[in-house]
Amino acid sequence: MCTTIIVGKRASKTGRVIVGHNEDAGGRSLHQQFFCPGGKHAPGEVVSGEPGMAKVPQVPETLGVYWSNMLAPAPGSSFDQGFANEAGLVICSNAGGSAFDAESTDLTDGGVAFLLRRLMAERAKTAREAVEVARELLERYGYAGEARNYTVADRDEAWVINAVRGRRFVAKRVPDDCVMLISNALAIRTVDRSDTANVVASADLVEYAVAQGRYTPAHPSSFDDFDFARAYQSDDNRRNPEKSIRLREGWFAITGKYFEDELHYPEAMPPKAPMAVEDVIAILRTTAPETYRTRGDGRADAFHVSAIDISRSHTRESWVMALGERPLFNTLWRVSSYPDTGVYVPWFVLAKGDAANPIPEGYAWTTLEEAHKVQFAMKPEYLDFDYARHYYLNAVLGELVNFNRGLMAGVWPSREALESRFRIEVEATLENLTRSAMSDADCRTALANFTREAQRRADQRTAELLALLDTLDVRASRTEVPLSDTGEIELSITAEAGFDALAVDPETLLWSFGFTTAKASVNEPAKPVAVRIQDERTLVAAFRTSDLARFAPAGVLCDTYVRGFCAGRRFVGMVPIRFTA
Repeated sequence: MCTTIIVGKRASKTGRVIVGHNEDAGGRSLHQQFFCPGGKHAPGEVVSGEPGMAKVPQVPETLGVYWSNMLAPAPGSSFDQGFANEAGLVICSNAGGSAFDAESTDLTDGGVAFLLRRLMAERAKTAREAVEVARELLERYGYAGEARNYTVADRDEAWVINAVRGRRFVAKRVPDDCVMLISNALAIRTVDRSDTANVVASADLVEYAVAQGRYTPAHPSSFDDFDFARAYQSDDNRRNPEKSIRLREGWFAITGKYFEDELHYPEAMPPKAPMAVEDVIAILRTTAPETYRTRGDGRADAFHVSAIDISRSHTRESWVMALGERPLFNTLWRVSSYPDTGVYVPWFVLAKGDAANPIPEGYAWTTLEEAHKVQFAMKPEYLDFDYARHYYLNAVLGELVNFNRGLMAGVWPSREALESRFRIEVEATLENLTRSAMSDADCRTALANFTREAQRRADQRTAELLALLDTLDVRASRTEVPLSDTGEIELSITAEAGFDALAVDPETLLWSFGFTTAKASVNEPAKPVAVRIQDERTLVAAFRTSDLARFAPAGVLCDTYVRGFCAGRRFVGMVPIRFTA
């Protein structure tokens, strides 16, 4: 349930394309970051993706790419992977919902899925070249995934590619003076195949829809009323509130207009005013009014639950790419996990050099080689909770605030102040480098150091907030529990001050994984089978292990959350538990 915002160069304040994206995913999934060097390749080399899918012949030379690598339990992640390459191309995607040909077997050698984005990133220097790479792959092998929206953008133009299972696809250029907002239905509507400067499509795209009885032209000699999305998937996709409400709220923020027809949201529109990075960030942090009405002010156990919110509990990474005057100056403003609580930090992800590494400490915990090896055969230990993996600094802060929204008041000030400071520093840094006679190598070193230091400051801020807000000492009687265990586990809850165990309402106690592990666990939390007071500062609650184990990823050390009310005030604490196979 991802969201993408594409700002054309004449619709942006920078005069260049801006792309914003919330990467949403369920289950125990998280990102680490790499820069993958390009290079020359020998004849006969092939590139492999998922097991059972096509092995694609390698090209003689590939580009260096930044890879935001999602780690996920088996069978791994094919689609939650972001790329940017050294030529200045950025790539992301959104699921496109269910499509009519979801069971198509029109594939060669199993088709391609993950390789579509990887090979576009490694081979294309422009968005238009990426479309051609995609066309060649889809025509030769077919698309093995479900319906999907791909965004490919360079500084001057952006394209959206819609692919459905099989060999049918359409790509369309985003108008320079418009913004395109993508949720989780196929985004391309009108298709004029004669406009070859702005549209690329499979040869029988319209004719196939006619033959299947999914489109009947108003005039037999004209396909002017052809609507790709409606011809290739059910309107139920657009009626789904988890998809349509994000479009409603996003378009209102972009245009100032309230669109009520969920079947006909705009494909692309001029914004009410030219958009800057901070405008895109604000939209990526949007919460639907329905969430405030039904879950705000402590009405529910957790605030962000539903995909009606653009910013949600399942957001694993959020970013905005401001395409620069030159690729080295491309600025990726990114935050791990919850956009609400995290700081968007400027990364110069292409500042890789012999003496420069733009990936900050704590943002990669496997080698690049190992990441490729385990992508579709994940080792549980790579998903373990560990604050040395800095994703978890942001994830735990986000979970605590999501379970106790009142804590958000302590998050706003430092978040806003640091982001404001970063905007000033980025502008000054790029202006100085543009004017200087600094060598390319020295520029890379300067930008890599800037990135690492900016992220260090943001992580320090998050760690300090955690120290202030995570005030409960929660300890488990067992920290490793077999999945098959039918016994109980005791959680002791202690706080230095402001927590009176005698004032805790035992009826309000709940224990579950967080949304970064299992949403189903949050929706069906464990309740204590026994509660006792150890002393005035410590409460001990016993829970059935099976109430959590049924949702647990095997072998993974996961952050779990206990919460309740003490003297009318909400409290939440975290304790790590590993459920072993």
